[in-house]
Amino acid sequence: MILRWILALLELSCPIANRNASALSDFAFRMNERARKTVPRQSRTSIQNVIWLVMATTVFLADLAYGQSSRSDIRFDVTREGESIQTVAHVDLPVAKGVVWAVLTDYERYPRFISSMRESRIVLRSPEGVVVEQKGSFSFLFFSQDIEARILVSAFPPNIIESQVLEGDFKIMNGRYDLRQVGNNVRLSFSGRLIPKFSLPPVIGMSIVRSILLRNFNEMVTEILRRNADIQVPVQANR
Repeated sequence: MILRWILALLELSCPIANRNASALSDFAFRMNERARKTVPRQSRTSIQNVIWLVMATTVFLADLAYGQSSRSDIRFDVTREGESIQTVAHVDLPVAKGVVWAVLTDYERYPRFISSMRESRIVLRSPEGVVVEQKGSFSFLFFSQDIEARILVSAFPPNIIESQVLEGDFKIMNGRYDLRQVGNNVRLSFSGRLIPKFSLPPVIGMSIVRSILLRNFNEMVTEILRRNADIQVPVQANR
């Protein structure tokens, strides 16, 4: 029986795992309910531990599959210290610095290219920066958490953008983008720290966080390259 569970879950953890999120969630729920109804109470903990182990394997394989589908030149690291989660990332892009800056500061269009974000709007402008209200979801496979946050974003052209959460579903959510010219490329670096108010699943929580943050960063990079290509096409056409 356990072997069949493992094989079924591994089958779901292919590179299209995100499209099978509801199937995975339903499968885990059915297995847990079956154990609750048919297995003696003293054996349920062991069964549930096996289910968590299998689900952790599934998340790991789905995370690996997504990581392989993202840009190979992205350097991305997520670590945890207590309840604090730190992210460090960078990538070298063959684009003008102005293109990168334009995408990073295009706050109200984030939902067009960041799949986890439903809404992003500027609600206040001040000498310290802009206050951006964002709504979205912290989702990967079977885990989904709706989130809202108001963020103070301070831009220091042409190289630095800093942000900090003012209110919402995070105790702490600080981030910093740095742009630096490296030869003919622009190095986009990000460092951030967050402490969510909501609970992450045991065992698999960090894999979920890493997958979500990597996906967001990868989507940002994809949009930068797309806009750069749009700029290059008219230039080449006019030659």
